[in-house]
Amino acid sequence: MTIDQNILEKIRKGDEKGLDLLFSRYYKPLVLFANAYVNNIHTAEDVVQEQIIKFWNDQLYDKIPTNNLSTYLFALVKNTSINQIKKIDVLSKTAGFSHFDIAEEDAKKLAEEGISIVKEALAELPIKTRLVVESIMIQNLKYKEAAEELGVSVNTIKTLLKSGLQKLKVSLEDHKDLFYLFFM
Repeated sequence: MTIDQNILEKIRKGDEKGLDLLFSRYYKPLVLFANAYVNNIHTAEDVVQEQIIKFWNDQLYDKIPTNNLSTYLFALVKNTSINQIKKIDVLSKTAGFSHFDIAEEDAKKLAEEGISIVKEALAELPIKTRLVVESIMIQNLKYKEAAEELGVSVNTIKTLLKSGLQKLKVSLEDHKDLFYLFFM
């Protein structure tokens, strides 16, 4: 069973852990993706949060095949982001301002480039440090859970996380927005 299948199975049973798993797996990539469209990190976060809540409250998960969770979520966020741009464009035109539209292909490219930059920065870390950073910052594991999973002490987790974040901050100095999106 894939992670997405596991997430959907839990959500369909009404288990909120499924929603937590969905959030921890997709929130950051979806925000980065939405930001490539709306060009405002706070608006992108709002779009993603609203769509995850809608996904849960409106039981949209019942309408998709089990193997299409990722595709469905990205399409949902894309469409909402485009609608958000249209709203901003209409508002700016009525206010007398012109709004620069980001082409869809450019938005996808920006999102992919951002994820690629973060992956490259993570790949530069020593393996143990990278595993700790991914466990805590991306998978949202607690220190104790990460320590058990990686077979090290909680203090080692804290030390490696601090070291890894410092190295990533330097590595992503030219991309501070990506650092704060993924690691803060």
